[in-house]
Amino acid sequence: MVAAIALVVATVALPATPALASPRSDQWYLDRIHVADAQRVSRGDGVTIGLLTNGLPAGHPDLGDSVLPAMRVDGGLWDDVEQAPADYPLADDTATAQIGLMTARGEPGQLGAAPGAKVRPIICPGPAGDTDRCMRWLVDSGVDVINFSQAQFDRLGRDFDGIRYALANDVIVVMALHDGARLPPQQRAGVLLVGGVDRDGELPAGVQPDSRVTLRAPGPDPVTAGQGDQIIGLDPGAKDGSGYGPLLSPDGDQVAAALVTGVVALQRSRYPDLTAPNVINRILLTATDRGAPGRDDTYGYGIVDANAAVTAALPDVPANPLGDPGPPSSSRFDAERAAVIVAVAVLIIVAAAGAFFFLARRRRGAVSRAA
Repeated sequence: MVAAIALVVATVALPATPALASPRSDQWYLDRIHVADAQRVSRGDGVTIGLLTNGLPAGHPDLGDSVLPAMRVDGGLWDDVEQAPADYPLADDTATAQIGLMTARGEPGQLGAAPGAKVRPIICPGPAGDTDRCMRWLVDSGVDVINFSQAQFDRLGRDFDGIRYALANDVIVVMALHDGARLPPQQRAGVLLVGGVDRDGELPAGVQPDSRVTLRAPGPDPVTAGQGDQIIGLDPGAKDGSGYGPLLSPDGDQVAAALVTGVVALQRSRYPDLTAPNVINRILLTATDRGAPGRDDTYGYGIVDANAAVTAALPDVPANPLGDPGPPSSSRFDAERAAVIVAVAVLIIVAAAGAFFFLARRRRGAVSRAA
C-alpha cells in the first residue's frame, strides 16, 4: 500500500502502473496506427532524425546505438556547434522519451515507430538565433526529418529562418500542434502539425478542435487518461526501477508528433528518392479519415496510418501540399559573421593604434630625458 501511494504521488495523481516486464504489450498506440505491418517493409534504416532538446538525453538500454552524439552551440565567438560533453549538467528525460517513441529497438523492451533510424540530438535551449543555428546545423549535417520541439516558440518571429531552411533543403519538419500554433501563420506553412487522440481515436477530454491541425496520432492527455490508456514509454528515473512508466512529458501532442516523425522515417527509408513534398503528401492522403469527410478542424487529414503510408501507390506531386513558407535568407548568417569580423578588426586596429601611440610617447619621453 505504501509503495502504491508513493507511486501515485510521484506521477502527479496518475493511476498507479505496475512494474513493466514487457513494455511492448502496453504499446497499444503502435497497433492503432499499424506500425507492425509497416515495419515488415521498412524499419527506418538509413534515416537520421534531428531533435532539438533542452539538455542531454539520458541513456537507456532500449535505445541501443540509435542515438548519435548530442551536439550544442558552443557560445563562443562564432557560435559554432560542437559535441556536448558527457558531463553536461542538464539531463533531458523528455527527449529520452521522445527518442524511445521514435527509435527504441524493442529487443525485448519498448519498440519505436522506426527502430532502424538514428537520432541526432542538439541541445538548443537558448534564444531565437541559437534555434536558427541549431536547425541549420541539423539540415547541413544530413538529417532527413526534424522533430522540432522544446524551443522558445513565442520568440520565433517572422525573421526565424530554421523551418524555411529545412524545407528548402528537402528536410521534413514535424511539430506538436500546440507548439506550431504559437508560430506566425507563414512560419508554419509546409510543417506537419500533429495533435493527439486517445485510445478510441477521440480528442482527449478538454481538447477543442483546431483548424491548424494537419493530422493526428495517438497521444492522450497524460493526466486524465485512465490506466491502460496511458502512453507507456522510456523513463530512466522510474521509481520502480523498471526504466518505463506512464509519460507525463512529452505531453499528448508531443507524443503524437514523435510517432508521426517515426512514420516519416519509415517512408524516407522505404522511398529514399522521394522528395519531402511527396512524403508529406503520402502521409496526408493515407491517413484514416475521421469526423467530417475529408479534411476538417478536428482531425485535419485524419489519423496517421503507418502501413498505408509505406505501401500505397500515389502519383507524384510537384509541391508541398501544406504550403511554402518562402525561401530562407541565405545571407543573414554570413552578414552576422561579417559584422563580427568587422568589429574584431576594428578592435584590433584601435588596440594597435593605442599601442603605437603609447610606445611613440615613451620614446619621445626617453629622448627628452637623454637631452
